[in-house]
Amino acid sequence: MNYFVYPYKELILKRNLLILLCLSFIQLQAFAGINVSDLQAKLHSSKAQWSAKHNWLTELPKDQLKNLLGNNEIIKSKIDYSSPYSKSYTYETVDWRNKDGLNWLGPVLNQGNCGSCVAFATVATLEAQVSISSGTPWLKPQFSTQALFACGGGACKRGWMTGAAASYVKRAGVVDNACAPYTMGSDGQDVSCREFCQNQSGRTYKVLGYNSPSGVFNTPIQKIKDALKKGPLLTSMTVYEDFIAYSGGIYKSVSYRSVGGHAVSLVGYNDQERYWIVRNSWGQDWGENGFVRISWDDKSGVGASSYGFDIGAESNTISIASPTENEYVSGEVKVKIQSASDDQFSVNVLKNGKIIHTLTGENDVLNTLNMEDGKYELMATSSTNPSLKSLVRGFTVSNHKPEITIDFNAHGNVNLGSPVKDRIEFDVNVHSTPIQLQKIDFMVTKLDGTLVAKRTTEVVLNKMLLGFRFNSIPDGEYLIFYRGYLPAGGKLYTVDSEKIKITNKNL
Repeated sequence: MNYFVYPYKELILKRNLLILLCLSFIQLQAFAGINVSDLQAKLHSSKAQWSAKHNWLTELPKDQLKNLLGNNEIIKSKIDYSSPYSKSYTYETVDWRNKDGLNWLGPVLNQGNCGSCVAFATVATLEAQVSISSGTPWLKPQFSTQALFACGGGACKRGWMTGAAASYVKRAGVVDNACAPYTMGSDGQDVSCREFCQNQSGRTYKVLGYNSPSGVFNTPIQKIKDALKKGPLLTSMTVYEDFIAYSGGIYKSVSYRSVGGHAVSLVGYNDQERYWIVRNSWGQDWGENGFVRISWDDKSGVGASSYGFDIGAESNTISIASPTENEYVSGEVKVKIQSASDDQFSVNVLKNGKIIHTLTGENDVLNTLNMEDGKYELMATSSTNPSLKSLVRGFTVSNHKPEITIDFNAHGNVNLGSPVKDRIEFDVNVHSTPIQLQKIDFMVTKLDGTLVAKRTTEVVLNKMLLGFRFNSIPDGEYLIFYRGYLPAGGKLYTVDSEKIKITNKNL
């Protein structure tokens, strides 16, 4: 008996090992570099309704790309598209970018090098619903993705879950963006949950609750559509490899390689052409200005697991329209308040949580010339109802010519004196005083200065790890450097790091 048992066990072990090797191979293939040229040819031959192009995500190495897809929600439900209404000739369109001729959505943002998509999709959905429920498209609140992600239980390399995010917003609320600006996208490093700003409890926005129009198993499409008529939805999707390179049209995957789970904000639909309208968090350079139209026949599962927020009908809303969030200002600045009431307002100027100046309705010009360069905040309060306040708006005073230096080196053991290929990461050090740079670009030029490629980082830290995939440009000799930007005193200052000559050789 033993003679036959051991070979059988050995066979089972070999079979299991083979399965593990195959699965590992498949997983590696799923995160291999995206060949956009092959994808474009495939889309052309299959007469697909969408197009693809290179972007900052197609250049990412497999580990960073995987980190971006940080939704761990398991989608169990499916949408039933077979209802007679969905095939009728009574077509409807809902698009919260242009609902009743108005845009109710805030700007598309970029989560950067962190798997914080759940927080971005949650905040985007909530911000839109606050404007919709108040009936004021100009309100456009900006809440903190950083505080939500850090305190809710998310992590850059682990991600989070949409259901947990919706539950956390109901239980604890969210703070304004000025309280905890987003930095994790620049370095991929988590921050701890703490008191991010002065009077944080008084700056926390609470919702009545949340709802889920999606069912446990199959959900009639009409339920999702009816929910979208009230406002956008936080939803999950499975990302297939070709989605990364999407640039426009009605997306329907032609790839069989699943990369990971993702969270997005569902903002509308089109009956006639049978697609969802989705807001992403990969910046405005991706897709259709940060949006994507996804076919109802696609397999990504958009809408099957969705959440909406219940917000009471708000009145007497106040918003600081100018300066805008994170704007750099100098000299005299017009402070503009928008409100749904005829109240008179005062505006407090805050530094480190303390009021340093107050503007009244008769004096709405802020003279920053006597203020030190740095970060400040504004908050408007009704003169007749002190409990009626705007969200805090953060801005930066920048009156003086800055002192800026930028240096960078290849990360690891890469020698830039030898031919380079594939993706290379750089340790970037920035010194900027008295305030930090507004943004920084990685520049690739020909030796005569002709621009070949540029990659922008919008949140600048003192130390960053940034990268570029050199197989996205033709082989040859180039100059590479970083260029920083900082507006001050009504001028835009730029500074370049040392320019390094490299030889690109991928073939």
